[in-house]
Amino acid sequence: MGSLLVQVAIYGLAAAFAAPIAIVVTSLILGKSARPVPGAWTFVAGAAFLDLVFAAVILAADLFEEGGDAGAIVDVGLGVLFVAMGLLAVFQAESPEKDAARRARAEQIATAKLATLFAAGFIVQVINFDAIAVFGGALKDIGEADITRGEEVFATLFGLAIMLSVYYVPVLIYMIDRNRAVPLLARMTEWIMANGRMLEIVVGLGFGAYFLAKGLAVLL
Repeated sequence: MGSLLVQVAIYGLAAAFAAPIAIVVTSLILGKSARPVPGAWTFVAGAAFLDLVFAAVILAADLFEEGGDAGAIVDVGLGVLFVAMGLLAVFQAESPEKDAARRARAEQIATAKLATLFAAGFIVQVINFDAIAVFGGALKDIGEADITRGEEVFATLFGLAIMLSVYYVPVLIYMIDRNRAVPLLARMTEWIMANGRMLEIVVGLGFGAYFLAKGLAVLL
């Protein structure tokens, strides 16, 4: 069980790093919303709802119960996905117009009503399909493992907690110390927005190499 949780944690971290925009939107909600804490948790709930439904469907279908090379093929697919993400970022030109458009979309979400924030969390997670795909890799390892149903549920929730950390950690920081959190989250948001391309390159090529090596080690 311990080795499984380590693998699930790696998938969870990869999924979290694949969606840095989530931490930006949550931080903006906390800084700009009329109801910062309820609004931020509503945004988190929208993303969590999609992930829970996805996990329930995959585990209920027992897609990886038979073992074989299916899991390794998934890892190779994830590796290709991440490498492609990193290479696209390498050759992608940044522009003030693109940066302004991203900021405008994030700020529009941040000032929305609660019902809209739930839908926004759901949609942001859909748009970050690479994060969902990576979590599918974690579910693959969980499905292949010889563990009880209760252990499956625990491992899934453990992975979800890591994957969704980019959504809820800013809220926890804000709730602990609002006065320090606001400027801290503002600086972090600016850093992520300014260094988004470099993050995509490092995360894409780094996790891409890891998943390719993991999958090819089984297939070859």
